[in-house]
Amino acid sequence: MLLSNKTAVITGASSGIGKAIAILFAKNGANVVLCSNTSTSDGESVLAEIKNLGSDALYISADLRHENGIEKLFDAVKKKYNSLDILINNAGRTFNIPLESMNEETFINDIQTNLLSTVLCSKHAIPLMTNANGWIVNTSSIRGFDYTGRAGIIGYCAAKAGVNSFTKNLAHDLAPRIFVNAVAPGFVHTNYIDSLEKSMCDAWISNIPIGRFIKPEEIAEVYVLLATSKIFTGTIITPDGGYSILGR
Repeated sequence: MLLSNKTAVITGASSGIGKAIAILFAKNGANVVLCSNTSTSDGESVLAEIKNLGSDALYISADLRHENGIEKLFDAVKKKYNSLDILINNAGRTFNIPLESMNEETFINDIQTNLLSTVLCSKHAIPLMTNANGWIVNTSSIRGFDYTGRAGIIGYCAAKAGVNSFTKNLAHDLAPRIFVNAVAPGFVHTNYIDSLEKSMCDAWISNIPIGRFIKPEEIAEVYVLLATSKIFTGTIITPDGGYSILGR
């Protein structure tokens, strides 16, 4: 029970990586505050699953692209738990928009969804981290590094590069009491992968040295590590099955 008596906020928790993190945190004894925006029914389903494990949990539906949604989330955390130990900034989404179709509105939406939400959630979480230590773990991506990218998701890549930079700067500002790190996953087997053609999935797998997609449950283990360790801060861990070795 590595997270016993700890309270954790997990954004983007209704499916995929966020859901896996929430369940593993609950199994390790944490009080879990789930937040999502796109699917309230999925969020409520995850809440029920966690409560069936015997853990205390709360679900909040909020649009984290805007500060009033973030205030709604952390007001609820303060009201129920009064303090916070761990923030997992996992909310985000890839929008496939070709360069010729990009405009001010689409680019701002990429930044709000994938970067600004991480920045402002951190801002509102920090005052609640009144215990001896606190932990912030941000979800980045292999697409946020300067040696990789992908056509059609320029805004997403730029936002995740911002998450990487923000992680390092916030870690410096909050040390030594609050530890701030990021996870930059490679190809993870989520529902999105299931919606793609087999030929595309096979092409991606052929470029992953371990020869398969990564399971959300495997990624969740990295978040537990970073939410309990006192030696990592300003670190970006890349669980990608070796994909980044190729420099693509």
